[in-house]
Amino acid sequence: MKRKLLVAVIDSGVDKDDEYLKEAEIQNLYYEEREFKTCYVGKLNPHGTEVIKIILKESPDIKILSIRTLQENNKCMLSAIINSIKYCIDKRVDIINLSLGSCSSTASRLEELKKVCDEAVKKGIIIFAADHNIAGKKSYPANFSNVLGVTTPEDSEAFCKVSYEDRIVEFSDNMVYVPDLAKCIIRRGNSYLCPLLVGIFCKFIEGREICKESTLAFMDFLIQFSKSENISRIYFDKYDIKEQHSLDDKKMLFFADDMDLNNMQIYAIYKEVNDAKLCFKDIYQKSEVEIMQTIQGTDVFYIGALSNQFIHENKEFLDLLIAILLREQVEIVTVFPIVNTIERMKLTHEGGYIKSIYK
Repeated sequence: MKRKLLVAVIDSGVDKDDEYLKEAEIQNLYYEEREFKTCYVGKLNPHGTEVIKIILKESPDIKILSIRTLQENNKCMLSAIINSIKYCIDKRVDIINLSLGSCSSTASRLEELKKVCDEAVKKGIIIFAADHNIAGKKSYPANFSNVLGVTTPEDSEAFCKVSYEDRIVEFSDNMVYVPDLAKCIIRRGNSYLCPLLVGIFCKFIEGREICKESTLAFMDFLIQFSKSENISRIYFDKYDIKEQHSLDDKKMLFFADDMDLNNMQIYAIYKEVNDAKLCFKDIYQKSEVEIMQTIQGTDVFYIGALSNQFIHENKEFLDLLIAILLREQVEIVTVFPIVNTIERMKLTHEGGYIKSIYK
């Protein structure tokens, strides 16, 4: 049996009662009074829980070590981060997610932070960190040369851009979908892009040993991933006028389990421009033959904002539906990424489209 990757999330802790996380392997610690303790019973900022859910959305077959350092105001002492990284070294974690950073620490404290990051990297740990959300304002450890930093510059046109020299990955926007069984959540910020990248890395490296070349191999992968011919197969660019009108003259079926206000607004747009047809009752829980009959002659199958409960409980059905649509060369557009990034790339490698509006 293959060894599962151990990912440390140094953040605001985790709500293990969250329904989405009930099957996840999570060790839950918090740092207080220079000690690592269990069974925290105070109020939690949801940031850490959402970070963990984004990682698991992309790579569910991993283990998580959650270390609560951030307080309710999302702040903590730099010493808490430094000591948590030391703890991760002792526990031999594979990857550290730091959706946080410091902009105002003294040079000596930052040198101490860099030293412990150096030690972690020498032990084979890969560190991902979020840069400051204000473009041009540098945060650490994201801008250390031994850390893979994640940022969103103001002038970036490319979906994803990689700097080997600076070990920085830039995205054109920082809006990320957070899976949740109770409500639909879209977050904005580099602290949410960071776990997205961690999750993609975990899936990329799955089944292989992590070594010092792993980061460079992943950056090579991101270069290929970011090419327009690849990105255009798995993401629908909501900001591009040409992309917005690319579905205008195509025969469309619209699939959503709950025609709430959001779905009604999306459907109304396409009903007007291409006479889109609702199809949920004709598709859901139907046989493959019945699905084939319904989609015959369809150019685009638009999967609206499905409820997260539906996505969670109907994975087998959705996998079958996507397989049929790809086989029949029907373009798929989804509001939420119901298939993780690496799987979408694999499924569309030989052709076809599974375009998600959100990451």
